[in-house]
Amino acid sequence: MYTFREMRGNQRLLRKLRQTVQGERVSHAYMIHGHRGCGKKLLAHTFAKYLQCVQREEEPCGVCKSCRVYDSGNHPDIIWVRSEKKSIGVEEIRTQVLEDMDIKPYAYKYKIYIIEKADTLSVQAQNALLKTLEEPPAYAVFLLLGEQLDAFLPTVLSRTAMIKINPLSEDEITAFLQETKGLEEPAGSLFAAYAQGSIGQALELMESEDFQQIRAEVLDMMQRLPTCEEADIISMTKALEKYKNDWRFLDIMELWYRDVLVAKCLRHEKFIIQKDIKNTLFQGAGEAAEVIGKKIEAIQEARMRLAQNANFRLSVEVMLFRIKENESK
Repeated sequence: MYTFREMRGNQRLLRKLRQTVQGERVSHAYMIHGHRGCGKKLLAHTFAKYLQCVQREEEPCGVCKSCRVYDSGNHPDIIWVRSEKKSIGVEEIRTQVLEDMDIKPYAYKYKIYIIEKADTLSVQAQNALLKTLEEPPAYAVFLLLGEQLDAFLPTVLSRTAMIKINPLSEDEITAFLQETKGLEEPAGSLFAAYAQGSIGQALELMESEDFQQIRAEVLDMMQRLPTCEEADIISMTKALEKYKNDWRFLDIMELWYRDVLVAKCLRHEKFIIQKDIKNTLFQGAGEAAEVIGKKIEAIQEARMRLAQNANFRLSVEVMLFRIKENESK
């Protein structure tokens, strides 16, 4: 439980963390960042356990007193800082960190504070934490977990060592699903493609009935789009509005055209990810590759506009009209 060998990919990063601990070069604060489901929490668990392990081997030993206490879920010198609210406020930092900081470790080398969803820290909470990050006790180590680095004050970022978890390849995720979940092809590749480099998202998609429903609805739209009228596009936009907080429909659309482009250029189902709809994809492969590429660009631009808080309905409507415009070319 909680070992480096459980983690897929990012082996260079894991070696560096091992060397940091073995060489006694531990920083007082780390920023563990990466997209949702990439393994931030697993890495925090493993790194914290490794820091407190009595041995200095390649893995947390699992047998020393610290490791056994950690595996029980009651380690007294590893504190998870959480909030029941949507954000972590100054009160949580005061009661869970600052008031506890002067108490020396109970029995182990470090006192480790793990702040989950640290990118939801309010400005006031970050400022309250800042002085401790600047002048921490020698035994204190902070692990801040977050997705959005731009949510942090520059002064907070400058006082943390960066640990970036990179996305995994689709092959790595597919292999993981096969080995741990017994998921055979083509389902494994399908979920891996939609997971955007995240094992966590792949597992979530695999168990999600909502995703299957979204995919069925969006694939139906993609098949109707070439022959639809202007009024139909407006209706599609309204139908997609229920996904304004769930942009997976864009992933589904983009993967559709990716597979159509593969079918067009390579003419072999071996390279198609969505093999369950391969016949439909080959039927849509009559267009020029340049036209298919422009449709993919329209989807990517819509995603970028939405990320910049543009109006959802307008962004999606423009995207669908651009795709439809290219149908006739």
